[in-house]
Amino acid sequence: MNGKTEGDIQSGAVPDHVPPHLVKHFDFRTGLADRPQEIIARLHEGPPIFYSPVRHTMGSGAGMWVITRASDIRAVMSAPEVFSSSIQGEFLAAIGETIRLTPLDADPPLHGRFRALLNPLFTPKRMVELETLIRARCAALINRFEHRRSCEFIAEFATQFPTGVFIDLMGLPGERLDLFVGWAREFIHGETAERRIAAVRQIVDYFRALYLMRDGYGDDSILAYLLGRSEGVSLTEDEFCSLAFLLFSAGLDTVVSSLGFIFRFLAENEHPQSRLRADRKHIPRHVEEMMRLFAPVTPQRIATRDTVLSGVAIRKGDCLALSLAAASRDPAEFPDAGSFHAERNPNPHFAFGYGPHRCIGAQLARRNIAIAVEEWLTRLPPFRLAPDQQIVATGGSVLSLDGLSLVWG
Repeated sequence: MNGKTEGDIQSGAVPDHVPPHLVKHFDFRTGLADRPQEIIARLHEGPPIFYSPVRHTMGSGAGMWVITRASDIRAVMSAPEVFSSSIQGEFLAAIGETIRLTPLDADPPLHGRFRALLNPLFTPKRMVELETLIRARCAALINRFEHRRSCEFIAEFATQFPTGVFIDLMGLPGERLDLFVGWAREFIHGETAERRIAAVRQIVDYFRALYLMRDGYGDDSILAYLLGRSEGVSLTEDEFCSLAFLLFSAGLDTVVSSLGFIFRFLAENEHPQSRLRADRKHIPRHVEEMMRLFAPVTPQRIATRDTVLSGVAIRKGDCLALSLAAASRDPAEFPDAGSFHAERNPNPHFAFGYGPHRCIGAQLARRNIAIAVEEWLTRLPPFRLAPDQQIVATGGSVLSLDGLSLVWG
């Protein structure tokens, strides 16, 4: 099992403490076809915890325990003293960077300090205040292609809409949007380690320059806030770059991925579209269920001590991949888990994670997606997939679609 697999994914020998019957070769980056969440959901047909000799992220070592069951993932995400988040940013140290993915890779009490710093930026009140900005950007993008009766949804809308909103919030120059999108996509989905590393360096260098110049961003922006222009914030260069890097990469990828899967679903299913066109009040519930079906992220943890998880012996230093896509389709918690049920209630899906590290931008993501769905249904007639297109999905830490052609009229 030594060597490398497609996409520069590391593969290595299975540790001696892993029972042979729990070894299963599974790669979250390749071989997921065009419906990756459906492929991942099939993992429920096997052991709920297994060891894969390949890993889907940059970093030292090889092999990870794959956790698929919702109850186990909740247990792991609720116990940072046993399952540390520090592995989330290990690739930065591996390439010689001194920043971290704070607070994503931080455990209590450090995590709480930085989470408290960011919380005021993403309050429900703040999200309501942003609605006019979000809706205006969405409408402006639709204006560009509605007369054509077709568009390449990922390139012309999904990458432009939430990314543009977040660039505005960060206070970064809008005319450099395409450059920022390219950096973020290479960092998350670059085909080789070299390309991903190069993108990381470009992003970090950009934020280091902003820190030193104290210029290049809006006065009423996230970056201005982090640099201490409000709330008495005082961050070191590395702390500022860590927070900016994390917000930048998260804000420019995960919602883009979710939009691709959600609009593909709507294009393929006439009934949900018709129902939402008839009554917009159903949009929030529909969005929650679509986010459950298409949870895109696979975070990691590392064991800080020898422990046992649902009868499986985990050794100190073992890495874990938490499949939020599998957890959100766990038949033990979601009846008829592979099907869409808009009235599902409660709907405790894992699209935003769980526990202390639950996504801080969840309310912004929900608002972006709901507004996008509403504006499309208001501005455009029923849309569907363009005929004969070959849809390709990419994997890794974040699942996404490479392209999606839609037509209407």
